[in-house]
Amino acid sequence: MYPVLFKIWGIPIHSYYVIWALALSAGLAGTRSRSVKIYGLEDEVVRRTLILAFVGMLVGARIGGYFDHWSYYVQNPEDILNPLKGALSSTTAFLGAGLAAIFYFRKRNLRVSQLAEAASIPAALTVAIGRLGCFLNGCCLGVPTDHFLGVSFPGDRGLVFRHPVQLYYSAGALLVFFLLYTAEKRINAVYDPFKRSSVLWPLFMILYGLMRFFLDFLREGDRIAGLRTAQIVGIGVIFVGFAWISVSMKHNRRSCN
Repeated sequence: MYPVLFKIWGIPIHSYYVIWALALSAGLAGTRSRSVKIYGLEDEVVRRTLILAFVGMLVGARIGGYFDHWSYYVQNPEDILNPLKGALSSTTAFLGAGLAAIFYFRKRNLRVSQLAEAASIPAALTVAIGRLGCFLNGCCLGVPTDHFLGVSFPGDRGLVFRHPVQLYYSAGALLVFFLLYTAEKRINAVYDPFKRSSVLWPLFMILYGLMRFFLDFLREGDRIAGLRTAQIVGIGVIFVGFAWISVSMKHNRRSCN
């Protein structure tokens, strides 16, 4: 693929970092704008929360990366603290960001519902864009296949065709984006977005968790009891999402009556 987009004075500019930087910037900007304009939060509170959530995201992504590639780190423990050789995981990244945001809001005695709703759609779009960087970089590889969709990556030794699972992730996240966008319009037409409990974020948790659970069977990497870390975490995320959305809908119906 194209791991290096171009060079500036001989310094390689990697597609992975460029695209993920653009994706995260779009996600953070979209969340901040939606939090203020649609869900009525104070801009300064949102800005501080997003900074803390970004740190939580990096920590969560790195921790998940360790479990995704635990066999490598067992053989190369010196790379555990090396920031240039750390694997990342998007599922635990969202978990880390969410926990950090909840911690900050609870500390200030604020309801996290509106921030969660504002972040749901940008989160899906972030994944849809960012995974294109994974594809160009040739990382997050799928399992070998003889299917017509199979792709050969330059980093593989020999002619190996693999499922382009990075593109599957991107397409799945884009579908989640459109589903959430449609749901938001209908929900906000019934319930006051300034007051209602979260529906979109737990729906994102359910949809994203399901997507990762099924697609990760086509993904290479270390497994625990036959499942990758993202699948194990995803199962928990799905159950929490269903519980959350159930409580939220009961609250919203009571407040509407």
